[in-house]
Amino acid sequence: MAAAMRSAVLNSTGVMGFLMLSCCAMMMMMMMMKGSDAQTTYTTFAESQYSNQFVIAWEPSNVWVVNDVLELAVTEASGTAVQSVNMYLFGYFRVGLKLVPNDSAGVLTAFYLSSGGNAHDEFDFEFLGNSSGQPYVLQTNIFAAGVGGREQRINLWFDPRADFHTYTVIWNPQSVSMYVDDVMIRVFQNHENEGQAYPNSQGVGVYSSSFEASSWVTQGGKVPIDYSQAPFVSSYSNYGIDSCVFEATSPTACSNPPAGTWWNAQEYQSVPSYRVTQLQWVKTNYMIYNYCTDTARYPTPPFECTAPLF
Repeated sequence: MAAAMRSAVLNSTGVMGFLMLSCCAMMMMMMMMKGSDAQTTYTTFAESQYSNQFVIAWEPSNVWVVNDVLELAVTEASGTAVQSVNMYLFGYFRVGLKLVPNDSAGVLTAFYLSSGGNAHDEFDFEFLGNSSGQPYVLQTNIFAAGVGGREQRINLWFDPRADFHTYTVIWNPQSVSMYVDDVMIRVFQNHENEGQAYPNSQGVGVYSSSFEASSWVTQGGKVPIDYSQAPFVSSYSNYGIDSCVFEATSPTACSNPPAGTWWNAQEYQSVPSYRVTQLQWVKTNYMIYNYCTDTARYPTPPFECTAPLF
């Protein structure tokens, strides 16, 4: 689903349209939709700390900054997205995210890295909106050279609406690992020697988006979005990127991380025993779907499902 969203984002004609919005117009819109609060500081996106790292890719009227927290809203008119100014190859990518409160059925909130194009590389955190009282489901997926279909779903072991939690990708020439707070939830390792594609040559952009996806996102599409609960607002803070900026004119400049680069240390190229324990804990207690065990889709499990961790 993130791939479809990415296409809409990159084809948008309004990438920099937010620059045309006046501060007063934005302030009025935010106050009307959020309500007045004398203790709350509202600013435009252009005035925030994120403006030199990200641009609004889709629907600027649904992007707010409140007390220096970036908020993305879904309304009956539209969802929205922001994307990084730069592209990156390998590194550390982190976001603090507090999800849509109350009933968010039909709303998809995503934080992901993607290169674009048919043979794209992509790493997804996709949060599937839930009906009130139901667990919040996190779906992850990994694409390499355009091949995805690697969905895993877990029930989060905390309420992601109550406070900010950290979602991280660490990516180097040997491994892609994904974390919730400091818990490793999945890993995809480099098996190019065995003929499996691995993401190691395409720069990726960093994206955050939120939009209506009632056709599939909540209980397989059984629960549609309820716009009487709108706006559906997800909150972002504490972005962190430590990476090589990828330039298309010099595509190999980032291919070999410098010696001493922390996210390319052996601990992140392989899976230490304590991380294996974390992976097993998540799988045993919280995983509700794993493409590796879906024999209807994959009568023979994909290679990475049976390859031993290194």
